[in-house]
Amino acid sequence: MHGFEHEEQPALPRLEMLLARADRLIEPVGYASGLFELFGIETLAGADLPTAAVCFLADTGEAEQQFLLHADPLQLLPDRDRLLAFDLDDDPLDSDEIAQLVAAFNDHFKDEGLRLRGSPAGRVYLSCDRAPSILTQPLSAVIGRDLDRFLPGGEDQRRWRGLLNETQMLCHSLGLNRKRESRGRSTLGGLWFSGGGTLPPGRQVPLTRLVGDCALSRGLLALCPGVGGDELIVERAPARAVMRADPSAWLQALAGLEQRLTGLLEDCEALYVHPGNGTVYRWRSGSARRWWRRKRPLFDCLDANPGVPGGLQGDKGL
Repeated sequence: MHGFEHEEQPALPRLEMLLARADRLIEPVGYASGLFELFGIETLAGADLPTAAVCFLADTGEAEQQFLLHADPLQLLPDRDRLLAFDLDDDPLDSDEIAQLVAAFNDHFKDEGLRLRGSPAGRVYLSCDRAPSILTQPLSAVIGRDLDRFLPGGEDQRRWRGLLNETQMLCHSLGLNRKRESRGRSTLGGLWFSGGGTLPPGRQVPLTRLVGDCALSRGLLALCPGVGGDELIVERAPARAVMRADPSAWLQALAGLEQRLTGLLEDCEALYVHPGNGTVYRWRSGSARRWWRRKRPLFDCLDANPGVPGGLQGDKGL
């Protein structure tokens, strides 16, 4: 893979064997799309996946019936003639700062049918009295990039692009920003709205246990009663590293995944690996004996297909 010296590349024999010898199935591209497919959740074509409503259920236990959007806090940095967006994960808003933001936003937009809502997990959501006709991009697509390339589309795009600008000006005026700036901390430049919709109906799934931290997965498990003994293992570290363009963290995440595969490939009857690139790798107990499917070094495969790392990209804030 370009950008890595050979001696930096970790040994990944189990991961390479899985990619070579597992069956390959098809699913929708994208982290959230793959999860909705896994849980059998039907969504409207040409509309956002309602990830905000599902994550809100995970965060609060409330099955909210109104139209909800993620309202992820942004840091905005000017770069020549464009504005670059970054998350605040390394220096997030605390509960008092979220309360100040919510109060200021709700007072400013009180007559427009919009209400900002914080959650115990520190995530922020926007509740709408009327469902807007917009198409949005997840924050993971925006981080480190020109904000203007990912603005909402759809019939109501003009209003919502104006709302983003108005929210940026509101955030800039908040007292919490002056305090953060005086201490050399990242400032709140705006909010990113995405993943809009209402809570979809659930259905029974053969999953009863989640391993890993993922609000979207927790919400889907709360929405869909489990009737089997399967477990869902969520590993977000590779996606976060790709999203932040951090090669060292990505290599470390792959090494951790390789270590986890040691027991999984030996002990499970069937293992389904969903990297988010539209391909599902199905491993069964006899897959290891497919010796004619020769392993290839993972980094050689990435060199041959530069688009592969993008398949690991997830959906920020989930």
